[in-house]
Amino acid sequence: MKIDSIQRYRHHLELTAEWLMRSINKGKGGSCAHFSPLLGWSKPYPETTGYLIPTLIRLSKFFNEPRYSYAAMEIGQWLLDIQSQNGSWHGGLHPNNNPEGSVFNTGQILKGMMALYHLTNDQVFLSAADKGCSWLAGSVDSDGLWPAGDYRASETPSYYSHVAWPMLQVWIATQSNSQRTAAERFLDTVLQRKLPNGAMARWGFGDHGSAFTHTIAYTIRGFQESSLLIGDYSKYGTPMNKILDFFVKKSELSNGRVPGEFDEALKNNKNYVCLTGNAQLAICILLMEKQNPDLRLVNAAAKMIDFIGSVQPKCKIIKSLRGGVAGSYPLWGRYMFMRYPNWSAKYYCDSLISIISRLEVEK
Repeated sequence: MKIDSIQRYRHHLELTAEWLMRSINKGKGGSCAHFSPLLGWSKPYPETTGYLIPTLIRLSKFFNEPRYSYAAMEIGQWLLDIQSQNGSWHGGLHPNNNPEGSVFNTGQILKGMMALYHLTNDQVFLSAADKGCSWLAGSVDSDGLWPAGDYRASETPSYYSHVAWPMLQVWIATQSNSQRTAAERFLDTVLQRKLPNGAMARWGFGDHGSAFTHTIAYTIRGFQESSLLIGDYSKYGTPMNKILDFFVKKSELSNGRVPGEFDEALKNNKNYVCLTGNAQLAICILLMEKQNPDLRLVNAAAKMIDFIGSVQPKCKIIKSLRGGVAGSYPLWGRYMFMRYPNWSAKYYCDSLISIISRLEVEK
C-alpha cells in the first residue's frame, strides 16, 4: 500500500514539476505568478520566484535531473539583476511602476539566495542575501515590528514569521547578531498574539476577520522553522502544536477537505478549500511529526495532500493546465479566484517530497 502511494505521489510530483518549469519558460526571467484559463500567463513574480528556487533544487536532487537546478540558477540571476541598491526587492509583479521595497517579498527571496549559495558556494548569492537581510533587520522598530512594507494591514501581520525564518537562515551563514536579534524580536512580539484556542491574532492579510489557510500556514511554519534554526524547537515550534492538532482533526473529519479560511475564533468558511493552504498545512503537520513520530499525523497530512491530487488537472490538451494547482477548489473559491498560482504548485511539490520521504522510512 505504501509503495502504491509513493508511486502515485511521484506521478503527481512529476506533473507539478513540469508545470513549474512551464511557468518559468513563460516568465521572461522569473516564474509567472499564475495562469488564468481566461487571461493566460501573468507577468513574473519576484517573491514567489525566490522561494521557488529551493523547491527546484530539491526536485533536481529527487529526480537526479540537473535541468531543475539550471532553472534555479537562471531565475536566481534574474533576481540578482532586479535587487535594489538598498538590498530590498520590490513588491508585486515585475516590472512594477512603483518599485518600493517589500518586507515580505524580500524575505521570501532570501530563501532562494541562500539555497543557491549552499548549492554553488558562490559568494554573490550570500552577499545579496546579507544585504537584503540587513535591510530587513534595520527596518524593525522598537516594538519588534516592521512599521511599513505591508500592502494591506495597518500593523505587521503575524504571518511575517515567514520573514523571520529566512533572516535566521542568513544569520546562520553571516553570524550577524543584528540579524538574529531583529528576527527573534519580531517572533517574541508576535508570539504574544497567541490566543487560548491556539489561533494567532492578525494571521490574515487584513487586521481582523477570517484568514486563508495559506497565511495561517505561513504563520505556523515561520515559527517552526525559526525554532529549528536556533536549535530550540520548544521556544517557537511547540507553541504551534495546539493549532496544528486542530487542523489534524479537521483533516481527519473532512478526509483532507479542510475549509479554506478560519477566523480567530476558528469559525470557518466551508464553501471552498484553499489548496495552497492545504499543502502548506500538511508540511507543517509533518514538521511537527518529526519531533514526535506519530502515524496519525502522517495520515492527516496525507489526506490533505491526497485531496489536492484528486482535483489536479491532468488534461493533455491544455498544457498550461496540466499539473497546475488552483488557488481554490472549486476554482471560483475566494482564494486566487479562477487562477493557478505558481506558489500553489511550489507548496504541493514540497508537500509531496515531504510525504514521500516520510513514507519511505516506513517501507
